[in-house]
Amino acid sequence: MRADVVARAMRLIRDGIVDREGVEGLARRLGYSVRQINRVVTAEIGTGPLALARAQRSQTARILLETTDLSITDVAFAAGFASVRQYNETIREVFADTPSGLRRRAPGSSVNNHPGRTIQTVHLRLPARRPFSSASVFHYLSARAAAGVESFEGSTYTRSLRLANGYCVASLTPDSADAGGPAFVEADLRLSDLRDLSTAVARCRQL
Repeated sequence: MRADVVARAMRLIRDGIVDREGVEGLARRLGYSVRQINRVVTAEIGTGPLALARAQRSQTARILLETTDLSITDVAFAAGFASVRQYNETIREVFADTPSGLRRRAPGSSVNNHPGRTIQTVHLRLPARRPFSSASVFHYLSARAAAGVESFEGSTYTRSLRLANGYCVASLTPDSADAGGPAFVEADLRLSDLRDLSTAVARCRQL
């Protein structure tokens, strides 16, 4: 029972509930007190919900800094940080570097901002853990695609997502690297609000 509660808590944390509603919101959604949730999650994982949410924000920020051309400030809020100061302090504590330093160490990818429009397209490479049979995963998704929500064209799977601050259309394409190299999935995310970026990334990775 405890493991099931923690699994549900982890899914909600990945979805950004702690960032938006705090540990109180997480506990309310699970039907437990804040004290119980902290105790149960710590017993199973070794750390509490706040620390897990902080780790997720840090990891999302690192991915965005290394694989997109989003501004440093946009990355802070897209990753779920409440302020640029909190963002800078956390990155220094977790990675022993500044956001600018992380970006300099890795080549960026692309972000397309359309002047006068609310839609922003972010391109990311989502790492996958080997062994990873992308053909099996994408075949499964294409065979069960729901009309109007999901589509499959060539090797690209596309679906719409309803998120806390707006919507996203995610297009996912498996990598073509050999089995000996790192596995990843190319993701193009078209978002109506950049604050939903970390949630969209978490849902794509879970999918």
